[in-house]
Amino acid sequence: MSYESMKIREVIEMIGTNEIYLPAIQRKFVWKHTQIEKLFDSIMRDYPIGTFLFWFLNGEKINEYTFYKFLQNYHQKNKYLNDIAPRPELKDRIVGILDGQQRLSAMYIALQGTYAYKLPYYHWKNEKAFPVRKFYLNLFNINNTESDCVYDFKFLTEKEASKVDENNLWFLVKRVLKWKKASEVNKYYREIEGQFNDPEIIEILQPKQDDIDDILTDLWHKLTNSEIINYYKIDEPDLDNILDIFVRVNSGGTILSKSDLLFSTIVAHWEEGREKIEELIQHINEKGDGFYFDNDLIMRSCLVLTDSPVLFKVGNFKQENISKIKDEWNNIKDAINKTVDLLVEFGFSGETITSQNAIIPIAYYFIKGGQINKEIKSEIKQFLIHGFIKQVYGGQGDRVLSNIREGLREKDNNDSYQLKNSKFSFDDILAIRLPGNKSFKITEDDLEEILDYKKGAYSFMVLTLLYPHLRYDQVKFHQDHLHPHGLFNKTGFQQNNISEDDWESYLNLKDRLPNLQLLKGSENESKNKTPLKEWMTKKDIIPDLDKYKNDNYISNDVSLAFNDFNVFFKKRRKTIKNTLKDILRLS
Repeated sequence: MSYESMKIREVIEMIGTNEIYLPAIQRKFVWKHTQIEKLFDSIMRDYPIGTFLFWFLNGEKINEYTFYKFLQNYHQKNKYLNDIAPRPELKDRIVGILDGQQRLSAMYIALQGTYAYKLPYYHWKNEKAFPVRKFYLNLFNINNTESDCVYDFKFLTEKEASKVDENNLWFLVKRVLKWKKASEVNKYYREIEGQFNDPEIIEILQPKQDDIDDILTDLWHKLTNSEIINYYKIDEPDLDNILDIFVRVNSGGTILSKSDLLFSTIVAHWEEGREKIEELIQHINEKGDGFYFDNDLIMRSCLVLTDSPVLFKVGNFKQENISKIKDEWNNIKDAINKTVDLLVEFGFSGETITSQNAIIPIAYYFIKGGQINKEIKSEIKQFLIHGFIKQVYGGQGDRVLSNIREGLREKDNNDSYQLKNSKFSFDDILAIRLPGNKSFKITEDDLEEILDYKKGAYSFMVLTLLYPHLRYDQVKFHQDHLHPHGLFNKTGFQQNNISEDDWESYLNLKDRLPNLQLLKGSENESKNKTPLKEWMTKKDIIPDLDKYKNDNYISNDVSLAFNDFNVFFKKRRKTIKNTLKDILRLS
C-alpha cells in the first residue's frame, strides 16, 4: 500500500473532533519547547518532517482497546500525562497513531493549546515558575535569529508577545487556521496597523508590509493547504500484530528508548498499567525535594522484583511475566515507595541520585519482607553510596542487578525465592562477585579521589556520611564553603594579603571536599561571604565553639584566618581521611 497525505489543518481538526487518538502503547509526550519551535521552522523551510504510521480501526474492535487523548494544554509539572479516552465518545471509525505521536502532539499543542515549562532558577514548587505560553512567530526576525533556525517561532506569555519594536512583532500562529483564504492576510496587516497609535511603531511597520504579507501567506499555505502529513495506513484489528509492528518500527531508530518499548508491551496487555505506572512515577518524583525517576526505573524494578529474568529486552515481558507484574503491582509499588522514602531520609534528591539502578536492590529487600531499623538503614546507606562512588551500575547494569539479586535471595521449599538474610548486610553485598571486575569495595586510591571531590552530587553523598545525625528529611541542607566562596577572587586575595603565587592553589582547593560542610539553608544564606574566623565567633549561631569544631572536623590548633587557608585545608583533609577510613570500611 502506498503512502497517503493530509493537510496539517485536517489532522488538527480530526484530533479536536475525537477522530484521532493515541493507543495505550504510546509513551507520554516528552518534547521540549525548543523541539516544537524547530519543527515549525522545518515546515516553513520545506524540510522533511518524517512520515507517520496511522492505525485505522472500525466497529466493535475500537472498544476492546485503550486509547488516550492528545494533550492540549501542556504543563511541565501539573499536566504532562494524556487523559484516557472515554469509550462512549469513540467514533465508529478512529485513527490510532503508531508512529509520529511526538510530532503530532507538538503540532496540536502549538496550534490549539499552551505550553508551560519551568523558568530557570525558580524552585520547582513555585507555581510562578510555570507561566502559560502560547505559540508565536516573530514577523520581524526572519533570517536574523541567533539560532540555527530561519523562522523565529517561540512559546511566549501574552506579556512577552505584546512587545513591539524594530526587532519584534509577534503573531499568534493558531490564527491562520481560521483564515479561509490568503487575502485575509491583508486584513491582519490593517488590523495591526490600526492597533497602534504610536507613530514610531507605524513607521517601523510600513516598510515591512510586503515581508509580513509574504511570511503570513506562506505560513497559511503550509498549515492549511499543503499536504505535509504523509502517512502509511494500516488496517489491522489484532493488538498483538499491532504491537509487533509498533516495536519493529520504533526499535529501528532512536524514537523510543528500550524502556519505552517495554512499557508499551506491558500496557498493551494490561489496560490499567499505563495509569498505574505513571501515577507511581509522579508520586515518587514529588517526594522530598523532588526526583527524576522514569519508566526505565519502573520497568527494571518490575523484572527484578518479580524474580523474572533481568535482561532488559522485550522478550522478557511475555504474557506470563506481565501477569506476575499485574498480580504483584501493589507490592511492587509499596516497595518502591518505601525505598524512595528512605532516600529522602538520607537527604537524596534528583540532583544527587547518580544511578536509578542503585535503588532497585533495596526495593527487592523490601518486597521480600525485609525489615528496617537504625542499624539496617546505616547498612543500606553504605550500600547506596559505595555503589554510586564506584559506579558499579555503569555499562553492565542488567548483569550487576542480577548478581546482586542472586546474592540476596535463595529458594525456599516451595521453589519460591526468599531473602537469605532477614537483615540487610553491606558485608554480604561486598562478598558478591560482580561482572567486569566491578566492586563495591573502596580502596586507598579511591579514598584519595574522594577527598579531591569538588562540590556536587558525589561530595554531597560523602558529606552525608560525615554528618550522619542531621535530619535530612526535615531540613534542607546546603553544601557550604567553610572559607566562603566570595573571598576567592582578586579583591578577596588582595584584602587578605594573599601572595599572588598562592592564588592558583587557593582557587584549585576552594570547591573541594575539605573546604565543604553541610549547613541549613537559612544558615548558609546568612553566612554568605562572612569569613570563617568571624563566623565562628557568632555566639547566637555557635554557642559551643569546641563542639562545633569537633562536629565539623576542624582541629583546635589550626588557624581560621583566610591567609592560612592552605594549612587549614591540609589538616582538615587529614582529619576527614581518617574518619572516612572507618566509615567506608577500609582495611
